[in-house]
Amino acid sequence: MGSLKNTLFTLVTVLLVGAIEVYSSDGFWDHSKVHRFHLEISNAEWEAMKALDPNKGQPPVDSSKTPDGTKREVHRSRFPWATGAMTINGQRLNGIGVRYKGNASFNLMRGSLKRNMKIKLDWTNDDQSYKSVETLNLNAGGLDPSKLRDAFSYWLFQQAGVPAPRTTFAELTLTIPGRFEKETLGLFTIVEQVNKSFLNDRFGSKKGLLMKPEGIASVEFHGDDWRFYAPLYRPDDTPTAVQTRRVMDFAHLVNHGNEQEFRDSIASYLDVDGFLRFIAVNTLIVNLDTLLAMPQNYYLHLGRDTNKFVFFPWDLDISFAGWPLGGKPADQMNLSLIHPHSSDEHNLIDRLFAIEPVKMKYDKIIRELVDGLFSREQLMKKFDELEKTVRDARKRDKTAVKARNERGYPAPFGFQPPGIREFIDKRSNSIERQLNGTETGYIFKHGRPGGRLGHLAKGNFGRGRLAMHIMIQADINENQWVTKEELHTMLGGWFDSMDREQAGKLNKASFIKSLPEAFFQNSRKPAGRIPEPYVAEGLFALADSDKDGIVTKKDLTTSLNRLLEKKDSDENAKLNQRSMMIGIRSLIRQ
Repeated sequence: MGSLKNTLFTLVTVLLVGAIEVYSSDGFWDHSKVHRFHLEISNAEWEAMKALDPNKGQPPVDSSKTPDGTKREVHRSRFPWATGAMTINGQRLNGIGVRYKGNASFNLMRGSLKRNMKIKLDWTNDDQSYKSVETLNLNAGGLDPSKLRDAFSYWLFQQAGVPAPRTTFAELTLTIPGRFEKETLGLFTIVEQVNKSFLNDRFGSKKGLLMKPEGIASVEFHGDDWRFYAPLYRPDDTPTAVQTRRVMDFAHLVNHGNEQEFRDSIASYLDVDGFLRFIAVNTLIVNLDTLLAMPQNYYLHLGRDTNKFVFFPWDLDISFAGWPLGGKPADQMNLSLIHPHSSDEHNLIDRLFAIEPVKMKYDKIIRELVDGLFSREQLMKKFDELEKTVRDARKRDKTAVKARNERGYPAPFGFQPPGIREFIDKRSNSIERQLNGTETGYIFKHGRPGGRLGHLAKGNFGRGRLAMHIMIQADINENQWVTKEELHTMLGGWFDSMDREQAGKLNKASFIKSLPEAFFQNSRKPAGRIPEPYVAEGLFALADSDKDGIVTKKDLTTSLNRLLEKKDSDENAKLNQRSMMIGIRSLIRQ
């Protein structure tokens, strides 16, 4: 009996703790308040936190180590982590981790004290959090004069039934002894971290495969070797063999399944309704800096129980027609509902929309959203609420920026985003005209051939892709370096797979024709030109050093020796990803 009581007590305790955590966390994510944050950091740590330029080599030795002498962690070779203290609404948290974050939103705010940051409250203490929140994404809104695009957009995704991070607001002050004393950095949008707690809350399980693709907008097929997917799909954890096979089979279906196979099987791989809602919201808020026009800023999750893929958003600070590269604001606000992605092919969207019942479902979702959540009245009401919350903090933000003689919104390329009220009014008018059939809307077109929707868009297996293949295939011990021995072994293997008749030699035509066999050995192969003609010609020219029109195994094996010779004459010379890329570009001219 005592054992049963103890078991029941433990169970109730676990449930109560879980409930308290959810309640505490929910209390933090509140659009009606602006939290008070204060960051304290030493001058040495502040300097060590400066973003690194990969083209300028390693940072000074004194800044590459933490105060206790250990090697400083650097996020993606770009943003070093530093340590400090954070006070949130009066509660001081010591030993927190802080680094910068972002791409364009970070780079364009060069010279500003206020920039995007990520805070890890549990950096040195695993048990430390604030209201059960351990990680904070502080978005400075450098490209958003309203400072509300992030929060408003995430809220709309949530209300439309798309899994999306929660947000709140905070005013941040900074103390660096001897430099700043409670300096007002300004208003930030705080965005929930996508982590295991997020997955457990949205999908009912911390397990499953979370990916944050970069470099691909549609689902791309790269053969049957996961190593070619990992740098592009960027899994959060090491996936299982079953999960990697699921990703590759999904990609193969989207890109190579025939019409009947795609129609019959897509719903077993993809949460189709969820994807249509994801596309619909991106379209209605004109969020082009994601898979509609760019290969970035979204998450892809493979559910543990459903075994289906779900897309959800990230980085929404230039939504509401705020993307400087997306065309004139007036055009963006007229974005097409029926062809929301750029003029490039997008296999997943295009093939789904080609299925009449799916297209009808998308149209129905659009109309339901426009009649309800996205009605002019509802949008204005929510925006007024958000603006009321941040109005005073935004004024103080502008005052602080002006006092430091910082430029504020950088207006890249002279671009000025529309105000959100203006957007709501003009976008609503455009949607009404499109639904009435009086216009078809704006289709964004990239200014260069091939566009940006995919790493393997038509004719896009170039030198960069070649360098990646060489690096992955040659790096046998997976230590991120390729030695001469590894390079020779890989090239010898290439020749063996290409020389199917075992003649010991290849002429130019057979060499170029058989190159896909080298890149995708014992694997299903992607469609398209693999590689682009100039790359194939360049590889043959490197191997055919005596210009006799014939390449032997020895010729191919030694064809890339110059990559190592230029780096170091030492027999132990080796190449990393960057030096491989530079070397390939120098040897093969476009």
